[in-house]
Amino acid sequence: MSAVITGTGVAVPPNVVTNDDLARIMDTSDEWIRSRTGVVSRRFVDPGTATSDLAAEAALAALSDAGLHGGDVDAVVCATMTPDHQNPGIAGAVQHKAGLGTAAVFDLRQQCAGFLFGLDLADMLISTGRAATVVVVGAEVHAGYLPWGDAWEIVLGRSDRAPTAEERVRATRHRAWSVLFGDGAAAAVLQARAGRHGILGSVLRTDGAHADLIEVPGLGSRHRPYADAAQIAAGLHHPTMNGAGLYRMAVETMPAAVREALAAAGCGLDELDLVVAHQANDRILEGARRRLGVDAAAMPSNIAHWGNTTAATLPILYHELRRQGRVGPGSLVAFTSFGAGAHWGAVLYREPGTDEAA
Repeated sequence: MSAVITGTGVAVPPNVVTNDDLARIMDTSDEWIRSRTGVVSRRFVDPGTATSDLAAEAALAALSDAGLHGGDVDAVVCATMTPDHQNPGIAGAVQHKAGLGTAAVFDLRQQCAGFLFGLDLADMLISTGRAATVVVVGAEVHAGYLPWGDAWEIVLGRSDRAPTAEERVRATRHRAWSVLFGDGAAAAVLQARAGRHGILGSVLRTDGAHADLIEVPGLGSRHRPYADAAQIAAGLHHPTMNGAGLYRMAVETMPAAVREALAAAGCGLDELDLVVAHQANDRILEGARRRLGVDAAAMPSNIAHWGNTTAATLPILYHELRRQGRVGPGSLVAFTSFGAGAHWGAVLYREPGTDEAA
């Protein structure tokens, strides 16, 4: 049996934050952010909204799109790097909030590559007969990571005051990565179908030697105590990022994985209709396009309006492309991503044709 995507859904928060909003609290500008990242705006949740809330909303939307109910689900796969709590993961909370009974759940921590690995896991469950219907969710609430403190009210347009000198210095110190991220979630329903369509194959890779390209160095078992004021004061709860190293590795590995997945499936690059790639920033996307030899129509970008939503970028973009009619009968699609860890790969997917069973 093949794993076919029969429904998708998205959940994004209402608070739109533009580059000009960020310029109110740090030394930056709309031009500086656009030229380096491609981001124009992003969404953030209100305090109290957790990653599992967005994930459950997206899962329900995807089930509705597929014409299914919670009781039809055999397994739930949730990918995030921003769980509600350090322990446990969000999958159980998503299952409960979405009313998915006692379906088996899986939490994945491949960061930006999480949804990609989730698609592969769903395919394994379906192709081995362990499940007939699997919901895969990518969801993130990055707001809690961002070092804006009380200046959040300025960012959200709820205060007219100017930031203090300390707030501005702190926000500017982290601007290289903080301007990238936004909150959001999306989900896909995969179901067992007969035929040569659905997920055709995958290439997944991990190289732990590059785990330090992007990481949160504090708040973990390598510290004793696990968390303390000293780590917070040192900013060890914020991500650190080697931008140049990430660029080089992402631009090299994603196109290589797509080519390898195509070759393994006996397909040529000229047969590929779409590359749904991780939306890290537009510079990486442009470099990946050049390396793979495709244009922006074949490898589209939506980072301008959502920012980098980490595990949610692939399903949000795929949902939009479906809604735009870009995924037609028989379309050959490659999902590809690179995430902290370092994890990367590609999943090759064929949309069923009009003459194939739904």
